[in-house]
Amino acid sequence: MGIFKQSPYQDPRTFKMTPAMIRARQPYFVKNMIGLGVLVGVTAGIYAYTYRILHKDDDFSDIPIPPIDEKELEKLKKEYEDHKREEQKK
Repeated sequence: MGIFKQSPYQDPRTFKMTPAMIRARQPYFVKNMIGLGVLVGVTAGIYAYTYRILHKDDDFSDIPIPPIDEKELEKLKKEYEDHKREEQKK
């Protein structure tokens, strides 16, 4: 004898629903499936909207690039090449 009372709607050997329980749940099946569809649809919609907003192609084309002189450009190129060589060594 266990702590919990045995449910009359469950087979004690297999713990499956009895035909009475299946009949009792039948009127709610369609409403539950509609509710599930609404919840999944809202969740998928929020996920898709967030994904679309976060993965927009923003190339910053509306921000002007300030002019740079040749010496500064050469210095930046050298720093970039040094950094690239260090990454390849790792």
